[in-house]
Amino acid sequence: MTYDITLTELSPTTACHLRVRTSAHDIAASVGGGLQNLYEFAAAANVTPSGPPQLAYPGPATDGDFELDLYLPIPGEVTGVAPVDVVDLPGGPAAHTFHKGAYDQIPAAYEAVLTWVHEHGRTPSGPPRELYLNGPDEEKSPDDYVTEVVVPLLRR
Repeated sequence: MTYDITLTELSPTTACHLRVRTSAHDIAASVGGGLQNLYEFAAAANVTPSGPPQLAYPGPATDGDFELDLYLPIPGEVTGVAPVDVVDLPGGPAAHTFHKGAYDQIPAAYEAVLTWVHEHGRTPSGPPRELYLNGPDEEKSPDDYVTEVVVPLLRR
């Protein structure tokens, strides 16, 4: 698959957040369960999500256990309730692309974006994120899932 990489400007975003510990084998269940927790938190707080759910790898993904940060953008000021907290994701420049297809093929999109970042002399300013624009709730076939891969960058 060929990826078009573009430079964009991220808006600052308030999001409810949950960190989960998982393994490569259990990642689908961990992400699904974690996002369900975030949607339930938003419903209990009486807020409607203001953007797509997101995932970030705060450290390296390994063959063993690793951590994931799950985010659900929400409007306004809400107080977290453990284990969910509320965070502000910074805005700023970012390189991004869109991946259409199954989640297990997303690493190719990361490779394309990170290659672009390196070739253009840019520096990441935080962990890359996946924004789930549509997935199993909207599409029957994983071939039709659309995920945006975003790498935040230091401002020049």
